[in-house]
Amino acid sequence: MAAKPKIAVLGAGMGGLAIAALLDRAGWAVTVYEQAKAFARVGAGIQMSPNALRVLRALDLEAHIRSVAFQPRYWRNRTWDTGNMQNELTLGAEAEERHGAPYLLGHRADLHAALLSRVPAERIALNKKLADLSQNETSVTLTFTDGGSASADIVIATDGLHSRAREILFGAGEPRFTGNVAYRAVFPTARLGGLTLDDNCKWWGPDRHIVIYYLNPRQDEL
Repeated sequence: MAAKPKIAVLGAGMGGLAIAALLDRAGWAVTVYEQAKAFARVGAGIQMSPNALRVLRALDLEAHIRSVAFQPRYWRNRTWDTGNMQNELTLGAEAEERHGAPYLLGHRADLHAALLSRVPAERIALNKKLADLSQNETSVTLTFTDGGSASADIVIATDGLHSRAREILFGAGEPRFTGNVAYRAVFPTARLGGLTLDDNCKWWGPDRHIVIYYLNPRQDEL
């Protein structure tokens, strides 16, 4: 039987770690190349729908994610100035029974840490910023800005908005500003001074909206 191809994954974000974990579990030779020198607790909230939970279930991460994430009972929509309810989507146990997996809310860093735990440490190379790619009939050569290089049979680019791999393959391109801006932040619930919030709510204004939800079962961050 021929050996399974060597796979290089560029970028150790959510996508890179998820695909590396699944490939490693399936017995493929995979290495993740990440340009950061270390991982840090960055980012804000993330919504994990039932189809995403099925992927985490395949990595035996469901129990852990349930322990660190918040399961809302509903998703509400309110009018910005009056607070009037526009509609409510039932979630919680009812949605979990309907879809076969829960809908959870959490901190992006907690999800990232969970995925990282499923990729063997020796499969991740830090401080590896891609400089160039070249290929022949049998393999791909990756060169990095630190002067190092690596070879692989397959390269999977999950290196984000400023993807060097995409630039090499398809040319440079600037993002097109749509005029829309999103701000995200995490706050301790204690700063609300006892104000009671919905589990998960989108407040609709005439030209903008704000989404607020808890990030963990303790409900001490939102």
